[in-house]
Amino acid sequence: MNNIQGGIINELKEKAKRLGHSPKRREVESLARKCYRHFGSFNEAKKKAGLSIVNVRITLFPKNSFKIDKDLARIAAHLTADGHIYKDLKGLQFYSKNREILKELEKIIYKKFELRGKYGEGNGYGKCFRYTVFNSKITKFLNELSIPAGDKMVTPFDVPDWIKNDKELSKEYLKILFYCEGSKYKQSKNTEKIKINFNKAEELLEDGLKFMNSLKKLLRDLNIETTNIWVSKGNKRKRDGKITKRINFHIRSNSNNTFINEIGWIK
Repeated sequence: MNNIQGGIINELKEKAKRLGHSPKRREVESLARKCYRHFGSFNEAKKKAGLSIVNVRITLFPKNSFKIDKDLARIAAHLTADGHIYKDLKGLQFYSKNREILKELEKIIYKKFELRGKYGEGNGYGKCFRYTVFNSKITKFLNELSIPAGDKMVTPFDVPDWIKNDKELSKEYLKILFYCEGSKYKQSKNTEKIKINFNKAEELLEDGLKFMNSLKKLLRDLNIETTNIWVSKGNKRKRDGKITKRINFHIRSNSNNTFINEIGWIK
């Protein structure tokens, strides 16, 4: 343990003595931030200080936590693409091969809800990271805003109305979706293609087409032209035998610059 950590441990012990109990994060917010920085978590620092750890359900949030804004649009898009809300609505999880993306999400969630989650390794092809946050009040709020819960491939959903009805929010939503599920590549020496695709269970193909048409409508409202949608072969899932289909469309080449100017490209 270094000198900084030792000083934090002493501060925690002094706070506990004054309070008469093991401090909660909201009682010592500035000190809690030091714990995150130097111990990785508040509870880890409390353990080192010999203080009790009690899982307290957080029900008080900052004033604007449940305000619909750009940060909420970013969270919604990540959960729709590279993430999910647990089916039992107890928590939410994001995953990415790029840990820096998860760190940005960590900042957004803390800024909005003052909650910290946990990092872990994800499942799938290649190395993947995940970031998990447990709080049923937040997940119920997100689900009520039409962000799907459970396995998205076998769950009907569409672009939420609050995204559809606000041009600035739709830009943020589209930016994240294309980052997660889109690709930009050279089709020929002078032609670049921007493409997006989503997989959907075969029995919910019509629902998947509805969602993709909603994305095309958001783009059209920004004067961005797209190709027709086409459906290609997906795969058979090992865990349940479900047959999936891949639903795709391109940004038309004459709209590439408009897409980048209006939405941006972060890859």
